[in-house]
Order: sequence, then structure tokens, then C-alpha cells
Amino acid sequence: MHHFFQGDIRTDPAEAVQELMRAILVRAQFVPGVRHALGWRGLKQSVTEKGEGWTARINGFAGVFGLNFNGTEDAPGWVVGTFGLSYFPSADEALVEGCSLCGAAYTQRPDYMSIIRDFLQHDEMSSLFRIGTLFLASDVRQQALYLGMESLSALRSIATAGVRMPRNGQMVQVIEPGGTDQNFPALSLSRAFFDVLAASLSFHLDRSPGCLFERSFPGMEIVYDPAGTIEKIPAVDIEGVLMGIGYGEGKFEDAFDALAVSQCAPGRDLRWRQGEAVPPVYESMRWWNARQTRDYKTFDKRIMGMDERPPLVVLSGFLGSGKTSFLQHFIEYQTQRSRFVAVIQNEIGEVGLDGKLLDYTVTEIDEGCVCCSLVGNLKRAVSDILSDFQPDFIILETTGAANPLNLLDEISELEDLVRYDCTVTVVDSLNFDFTLSRFAIAVDQIRAADVLVLNKCDLVSDGDLRRVRKQIGNLNPKAIVFSTINGDLNPALIFETGDAGENKKIVSPTSGSTFHKAHVQDGLRCDTLTLSAPMDRGDFLSAVKSFPADVFRVKGIIEFTDSLRPMLFQYVAGRFELSVFPQQDIRDRFLTVISREESTNLDSRFAEVLKTAIAVS
Repeated sequence: MHHFFQGDIRTDPAEAVQELMRAILVRAQFVPGVRHALGWRGLKQSVTEKGEGWTARINGFAGVFGLNFNGTEDAPGWVVGTFGLSYFPSADEALVEGCSLCGAAYTQRPDYMSIIRDFLQHDEMSSLFRIGTLFLASDVRQQALYLGMESLSALRSIATAGVRMPRNGQMVQVIEPGGTDQNFPALSLSRAFFDVLAASLSFHLDRSPGCLFERSFPGMEIVYDPAGTIEKIPAVDIEGVLMGIGYGEGKFEDAFDALAVSQCAPGRDLRWRQGEAVPPVYESMRWWNARQTRDYKTFDKRIMGMDERPPLVVLSGFLGSGKTSFLQHFIEYQTQRSRFVAVIQNEIGEVGLDGKLLDYTVTEIDEGCVCCSLVGNLKRAVSDILSDFQPDFIILETTGAANPLNLLDEISELEDLVRYDCTVTVVDSLNFDFTLSRFAIAVDQIRAADVLVLNKCDLVSDGDLRRVRKQIGNLNPKAIVFSTINGDLNPALIFETGDAGENKKIVSPTSGSTFHKAHVQDGLRCDTLTLSAPMDRGDFLSAVKSFPADVFRVKGIIEFTDSLRPMLFQYVAGRFELSVFPQQDIRDRFLTVISREESTNLDSRFAEVLKTAIAVS
């Protein structure tokens, strides 16, 4: 239990079980060989005001599984979380034939995949594609973990009057009266996902489950008529199954029986304990041997004559240019291809924000820019990552006010650990003229790049875009330039630009100098304001519109009185965004303000602007 959660699980049971599930899912992705052996093929978090969820791919299935938190259940001596499990079949998958007419039609929509990624925003997705329920529980002593599942062998619905639909101007009978609308193999799909999830838990705990329970019960099918009347009736060929496994020392029967109490008279009632013969139906499950995966590697790269060092990519760009958006797209792209990205981030300010925004971040370097500090900090971070993980890429995301030229001069010291790939600089096309006219660092960030990502192209005219491209071409004629919206760029376009088998020579575009201008010398300052109370939303947004011109960048985690959920706030040069923060358990509430150094009255003027909206401690 202490592998995943520190503190008293009874303090906030709902958040605790979500944190447990989050740890099981995310930590299974860290080592590529392990991830493959466990059966994972991709994972993405989805957070909305409705809660937290995940989409995942596993080996052997073309579609996407969806997992979302539903709430907690009562069980004596246990804290039990329930999670809805869905399966969204691929549009051309044979399983589409088993979906309801509405579900099958949904799979053919052109925006189907984008809806899957945000399935929590679409209530109909769960009703159309839900296949079962998962249970994750800890005993109140926090000495035992229980993982369970409930599903039906088939989800079936019958149309008593049939279904007629228009086709080529005529009504056509697509389902005969009394015919089957839906007949979906929910249990086999639920078992497949449960197997991968349970194997991940066994791997994390370095042990196999010590007990197993299964109970079957009569299943039901749905019958509906044109008037909208829906009835559940017994189906002799449908079986419901409730099962669970336990780790550690706890009264697992209490948890299992509490979850089974609402079911009909049971059929099978299987109860297995360690030391007994494993029931034949469960002999092949991954979770028995998952702990042997600990030293697994996909293959020995050195024997194959391959370079084991992961590529290091330096990600640069001025404040608010869209680096984090670019990075999120990059991580999603790699995750979908079963690759792991380790991110090293550094922040200006006392509280690091971007490291909290991205789950894949391994190390944060706070209180100073890595580009302005000794390379020893970076080398220590890289060493820590490589001692615990086998990343396919390491991304160093520098702060927006850092000069990458100072870092490039030192990267050669990392040659024994990583293979330098390239420097990517994200350029804000909307604020390009303002930024370059006032901040020399922004010019150096462009000059240092191997790849330039010209972002926010949808916010400028075609003429301005051509002018900006010409200017950055004059500043760095050797760099490859891509235009993007919201930082969305296919990473394959970047990493096919050079020979990955050789180290790239690190050359500073500026000759004759070993130190380049840093943010402190460019007249920038940083203030971190700790927020001690929720704010009035209207007052805060009004105050934001009154920010003085020398407040260039503001970002942080805030909370409003009308919705006590952490919100991510980001402000750049008069534009701002407000969204639900992905990690709802975060306790920090703060704003980091980056402005001109000569603004000696910044603190008082900023507090004056926000005095009706926040309490600054």
C-alpha cells in the first residue's frame, strides 16, 4: 500500500482510491520492456469537472478502453472505489457488429476518435459502450489491497417491435420484431483489461495475489419497445461474474461479500487461497508471474550493436510560446506508440507548475534556471532518470526566460549518458514583434535551434506569418521551420531530420563568446504569490483584464468560491486561459508573475489590481 499512497486513506477516501489507480496505471508505463510484457500499448489521462478518467490500449485489441471514477462503496473495514470500464471498438473492428445501432453509428462518425479521447465530456459514450465495473480497495489499516471486477458475459438488448430506419428515401426494416439490437461480449473484454491491470499491480508490489474470489449469478437482458419502455428480464444464456484478488493481510472476504450482496442467488462461488491449486480457468493470467517482469528488457541493444543512450532533446521558447502544449502532444504521440518520455523541467519561481501539469515528469529543477546554472544539476537529474527507468526520449524543457546557448556549451559533459539529438524552439507568432524588440533572450532562443516551431499561426494574418518566417529565417537560416496551431506537430517530422546513429556536434551559432545573455540580465523578474483562500471568479477575471502592460506572463493553480476544484490559469501578453487542473489532489494554490525588472512597484500595483479577488499571504 505504501508503494502508492502516503497518509491516512480515510481522510479523503475518494481522492485516495483515485490516487491508487493513477499510480498503478502510470508507473506501469515507465520502462518500455516492462510495459510491453504487462500488455500495455498506450495510456492517456482525461480530466474534466466531472472527474478523472483514462483511455488505454492493450495488447490484442484494436479498440480503446475507457476507465472513469464513479464513487465509493460501503464495505466494513475497507475503502472501496468503483470505476466504470468501457470499450470503444475501432471503426473497422468486427466487434462493431455486436454494438447497438446507436453505438455502431457512433463508431462511424468522423470525430469518433477525438470523442473517445474526451469521453468523460460525452455522457452517451458510457451508456453506449460500458462493459463492466472495476473495484479498487484498501483496508483501513492500509495493509491490504483488493482489485475486483464485475461484468456480464453479454450485453444484450431486444427490440420487441423491431427497428425501421430511412434509407434512400424509404423506411427499411433493419431489425426484425423481437430481433437483437445489441449483443456485445462484455465479460471477455473486461477480463482482458483486468488481467493487464492486475499484472501491473503484481509487478509494482513484487508479489502475486494471495487470494482469489469469484461468484457467478443469473444475467439479464434488456427489452425495449417504440414507446420507450425498457425492461430487464432473465436470460438463461447470460451469466454475470463478480471476481476479485487480494494482496497483503486483510479480511478480503468482507470486501468481496459486501460487493456481492446486491446480486441474485449465486451460481459458482469460488474461493482460493495461496497454497491451494490455482483454478484452471485462471492459470494463464498474467498476474501470477508479473513480478518476474522486473528485469525484463525488450532486447539487449548492446548485443545488437545499437546505442543504448536515449536521445536528449532541448525544448526552448519564450514565455507563453506554447512549449507545454507542444510537449503534451509529443508525449501523447510517443505513448500511443508504446514509448516512454522522461521530462526534466525547470521553472522560474518558488513553485514549479509545469511539472504538476505533466504526469510523466520525473525531475523538477526549481528556484533557478538550469540554463543559468551549473550543468551538474542537469547531469544529476539525467543520472537519476536512467538509474530507475529506460526512457525512449529525455526532454529538457527550459524555462521561457532561459538562454539555451548557455546549456549547449555544456552538454558535451553528458555524452556518456545521453545522445544529444536537437534543440527545438517554439516561437510565438502572435507576440513575435513585441518579444523580439524587448528581449534579447528570445533572439538567442531562435538562433540556438535546430528546429523552429512557429506556433499560434491561426491568430495572425497570412502576410504577418510570411514576414515572421522571413525574419526567423534571417536569424537562423539553418533551422527547419514548421508552422503549428496549439503546438500540435507530428514528432516524426522532427526526428527524421538527422542521423540518429551519430552524436550531433554542438555548435554555438554565436562565435567568440562563452556566455550568453540570461533572463536576469534581460530585465525580467519573478514573483510567486501564495493564495490562501478561494477567489470570486468574476472579480478575478475582471482583475486579469487590468493587468499592467509590464506583466508579461502569469501562471499558476487557483481555486474559485463557486467550484472548489483546482484550476490552471495561464496568461500571456493580454491573453489568458482557464481550465480544470488534471491532478485534483494538488494542494498548492499560487500565481507566478514574470514581469519587467524595473517595475519596482509591481507587488503593490499587482495586489491593488487583485485585492478584491485574492488573499495573498
